[in-house]
Amino acid sequence: KLLGIIHLENLIKDNVVLIAISAGGLLFANEICKRANLSLDFLFSEPIFATKNPDCKIAIVSETMDITINETLVDCFDISYDFIYGEAQRKYEEKILPDIYKYRKGQNLRSLDKRNVLIIDEGIETGLSISVAIKSCLKKGVNGIMVAAPVISDDVTLLLDESADAVYSVCRPKHFVNTKHYFKHIEEVDSSIIVDILDKSLSKLIQTQKG
Repeated sequence: KLLGIIHLENLIKDNVVLIAISAGGLLFANEICKRANLSLDFLFSEPIFATKNPDCKIAIVSETMDITINETLVDCFDISYDFIYGEAQRKYEEKILPDIYKYRKGQNLRSLDKRNVLIIDEGIETGLSISVAIKSCLKKGVNGIMVAAPVISDDVTLLLDESADAVYSVCRPKHFVNTKHYFKHIEEVDSSIIVDILDKSLSKLIQTQKG
C-alpha cells in the first residue's frame, strides 16, 4: 500500500537517495530500489534510556552525532544533559561504530550534498528517530527531505508536515498502539539480509562513481 502512494516517477526524475533508519525500513527502501533503480543507504542510530527505567527512551543519537531529546521526559525524570551526552558518546563508540564497520565496511554515510532524500521507516511513533534522521540529513547538506512509513502517529505527522517536503503514510492513528499492531505480518530482518542489501548498494555507488 505504501508503494502505491509514493510517486516513483518523481523520485526517479529527482534522482532521490533513499535513507532507511531501521531494518524494516531497509526492506521497504530495497523494494523501492527494485522498482525505481535508485541508490540507498542506512542511517545508524541508537536510543538512550532513562537512568531508572531501561525501557523508557529519552533521546536518540545518530552516526553523525546528532541528538534528539524528549525534553518532557528529561524534565520529568530530572535527568542531566551531561548524562545524555555521555551516553550518546558511549552508544556511538560501542554500538554505532561497530555497526558501521559490520554493515557498511567502515564507510561513512554517503555524500548527500544538494541531493533530495526520502527517509524510510516501518513505523513512526514518538518521532525521535525520524527527528534525528532529519537533523543528520540537514547536516549533510541535502536540498529536500521526504518521509515515508506505512504507519505514522497523527501527532508526529503534523510535526513532519512542518519539517519535511512530503510525508507518505498508509495509516495515521491518533492513538498509536505499536508498529506491529498495524501489520498482519512483519518480517524479521536477519543481519545477513542487511549486509547483502547494503553491499549491493555500495557496489552500485562505486560503479556509478567510476562511470
